[in-house]
Amino acid sequence: MKRLPARAERLLLVAPLQRLAWWLLALILANVIFISLWHIAVDSERQAMNTTAAHLARSLNALAAENMAQGRSLDAGWATRNPFVLLRGQQGNYCGELADGQTPSRGCWYFLPQQARVLYRARFRGWRSSGEEGVQVWQLVRLPLQTMETAKTARLTAVELRAVNRADP
Repeated sequence: MKRLPARAERLLLVAPLQRLAWWLLALILANVIFISLWHIAVDSERQAMNTTAAHLARSLNALAAENMAQGRSLDAGWATRNPFVLLRGQQGNYCGELADGQTPSRGCWYFLPQQARVLYRARFRGWRSSGEEGVQVWQLVRLPLQTMETAKTARLTAVELRAVNRADP
């Protein structure tokens, strides 16, 4: 059997190493892209969640202003009702009321009727745990208008969604 030239022998040894280096580089690049896309997804979901909560609060304030313009004040039970039902408009990821002890699904908005709170469980944050990580809760709070006219009648004219801890009563 004829001996291969030195260059050909070197190529037989180097070629598999070069392929391995390219595969390793591709794997590292894929991980960097995946991690970057994951962070983008987490940030965009957080911004969408905050925007939805802000729009919900603004819509509730507009509804309160509409009631005030029609001469109807906000009763004491107004802050305990489901805001998604009050507004008569539910977005696609509203999953209804959540009973005590139920685990919320990822990427869903819920109303907690026992505590009169709005809950959102993130889709991308806290994915490794099946517990409460990635859960954000807001409490609907009635705000009195601080003018002399309404102080006499003690009518409440605005509401606010305040972020609270889910474990708090």
